[in-house]
Amino acid sequence: MENNVKVGIFTFPNSVSYGAVLQMYALCRAVNMLGHEAEAINYYSAYMKAEKHCNSGHMSSLKYTLKRTMRRVLHAPLYAGFTAFEKKNVPLYPKRFFSDKSRLPEVSARYEAIICGSDQVWNPDITGSDLSYFLDFCGKETRRISYAPSFALDTLPADFAADAREELLKFSSLSVRELQGQAMIAEMIGREVPVVVDPTMLIETHDWRQLEMPYQRIKGEYLLYFTVKGSSTLFKKSRDFAKKNGLKMVVVGGKILKKFRNNDPVVHYAVDISPAEWLWLVDHARYVSTNSFHGTAFSIIFEKDFYLELSSLANSRLSNIVNMLGLDSRIVPKEEEMLLSQADYTVAREVLPRLKGESLDYLKNALSEERHYG
Repeated sequence: MENNVKVGIFTFPNSVSYGAVLQMYALCRAVNMLGHEAEAINYYSAYMKAEKHCNSGHMSSLKYTLKRTMRRVLHAPLYAGFTAFEKKNVPLYPKRFFSDKSRLPEVSARYEAIICGSDQVWNPDITGSDLSYFLDFCGKETRRISYAPSFALDTLPADFAADAREELLKFSSLSVRELQGQAMIAEMIGREVPVVVDPTMLIETHDWRQLEMPYQRIKGEYLLYFTVKGSSTLFKKSRDFAKKNGLKMVVVGGKILKKFRNNDPVVHYAVDISPAEWLWLVDHARYVSTNSFHGTAFSIIFEKDFYLELSSLANSRLSNIVNMLGLDSRIVPKEEEMLLSQADYTVAREVLPRLKGESLDYLKNALSEERHYG
């Protein structure tokens, strides 16, 4: 195989998620930095396109479709901002997304290697148990690689686990994002695989700053509040902390009506912001309050004083990252309030470069060595 490898990245394009789009950008950039040519495969599974993973199951299909359509209308600037960021910063193939799985083998032939990951690409609750995210469409001529995917579940449905096992055996190189995933792989196929850092940590801080776009609607110091799952407890703690310390509390996301109905002078709703504005808000925050993995990751990248609530959605990967980097003191137990304190990045400054180096070495070897399993 030639030194320069044409690589497809199989993840979650067209996803209105700051973590999803930024990890996709980072993995493409990391592959390019290693001297290869990366493209994000513009596959958007029908299950995810319909956002079935977002429906709790309490709504009928029709009612949920109407709700989803209304959300897209009300939050059109949000969707436009994500689309613009992807088009500008991520090499996508093909340019228009597709949901037809029958096209994947043809697309696969374009690449010498395809990397699935990062994010929760192996979570059947999100993908609808779509085995495309295990690269089941790849021919023998295309190397299968995983980079930091996450199951994000403690156990897998039996049928899905059996199917996934068959596909995992065909990977030439496997890695995961957390210890929980490492243990699951060992149980499923008997292979010990490395835990690597999230792609967002593979590139330099100044590279992220080059992507930022100033958010113009906030003045003065602020606490940034960013969650993936609503938490009334964390919201109240963060609001009380902000008021006590003379800060604004900038809340990312939320329903647009909440923004217009808000009469709390402490709280400012940053609704429908682009990924570039999100980066700026994290980078310029005085404090960050989050229960999000990527909220935590970027707080670490920008060395912010952050407060972390462990949510049931991502305890494993969140606890992994703060424990590895000596930042577990930033976890705020639910029964305790947020107290004024500084994050100590002494351990992180020593450990993170080593973890990054090991992760890049894994990626470099995966793209340069012939390995065959199964």
